[in-house]
Amino acid sequence: MKETPITILCSGFGLGFYNPGLIVSYQLRQKQIATEVLVFESFVQQDKQDKIRDSQKAYHDNFALALVATKIPKDIRDSIDFEQVDVLLEAWAKEGRRDFIALSGHWVYILDLYRAKLKEGSREFSDVLQVDLLYVDSDLSPSWKGLKKFNPLYNQHYKDVWLYQASSSVIACFIPVGEDAVIPLSDRHDRYVIHGGGWGMGTYQGKIPELQERGFKLDIVAYTWEETLEPRQGDRYFMNDPAWTAWRKGPKGEHDLPLFAEIQPSEQPQYTNLESHHGLYDVIRQAKAIISKPGAGTLMDSLSSATPVIMLEPFGSHEKRNAELWALKGFGISYEEWKERGFSEEILYELHLNLLQQRSITPSYTEVLVETHHLHEQGRIVHAD
Repeated sequence: MKETPITILCSGFGLGFYNPGLIVSYQLRQKQIATEVLVFESFVQQDKQDKIRDSQKAYHDNFALALVATKIPKDIRDSIDFEQVDVLLEAWAKEGRRDFIALSGHWVYILDLYRAKLKEGSREFSDVLQVDLLYVDSDLSPSWKGLKKFNPLYNQHYKDVWLYQASSSVIACFIPVGEDAVIPLSDRHDRYVIHGGGWGMGTYQGKIPELQERGFKLDIVAYTWEETLEPRQGDRYFMNDPAWTAWRKGPKGEHDLPLFAEIQPSEQPQYTNLESHHGLYDVIRQAKAIISKPGAGTLMDSLSSATPVIMLEPFGSHEKRNAELWALKGFGISYEEWKERGFSEEILYELHLNLLQQRSITPSYTEVLVETHHLHEQGRIVHAD
């Protein structure tokens, strides 16, 4: 029987719905399990796709506008290129695809079409699709909320998988990033990573002058080249390649992780990427803390590297729940509270130890996936010669 891949369905709306999927794909391939990563925006009508970049810039420039956008549910079906989707579903059916991981609610509309197609064709495996709806936030993010508004029973045929859930305060599993051991906080550089997520959103830029004034050495993730032009001594700037786009495939014909580089004055940046993890993680795992909004990618990086989060204003109600959960568990602290406590480094050690403890008792999502989907029994693991 020909091996069929696990299909990992990501979104380029934010790196928190993209990087985790690429990392899980890499980890499965390390176990000799075939995967394919797809990005929802690749199946959006071209004119709507062209507007995504405009939205990214608008949300970077105006965080208040971005917050308003999270409160307006949209029927994403108006943007889907259904001709492309028909071709995709025909290929899935021909290959007999049945294992999926969806990191965005937008993909459920397409998965429902696939189920209907298999049922019409009386395919014997039409009712044994194994679909993990993988929630990388602790509450429903906008794509899932929008889906639920238009289809309240969206998950009835699929399996809900929460890495962590605010409503129950449970940390069920996590996505380990990279393959290196956690660095004890005492052995790390005396530096702090500050960023605004994949789209450079939020209040992080407004905190930089205050932190600089207090003498903190910052690793700043810039969103535009202009932000790097006047570096302060002791600070470092990093950037994802502005020309890189999640929904465009890389040179190997597959989606790849963001091209990333440190920006040096008067030097052309040398953007590179790895297959195993995103470049920013190597900066984070050596830092005292992450100063950012509490997005899905930040939570993943925090728990994997046991790096505390100093939490800025959240992007929407789902990130607010993320912040509440991280504070409740002792993994993070709000910027305001940290400031009230005199920008204490001591509190960061407490948070680091809490993260280390949680990490030690929490299974990897990939391991749970292999076990619960019985991939060994299905013959999906192809042993190397």
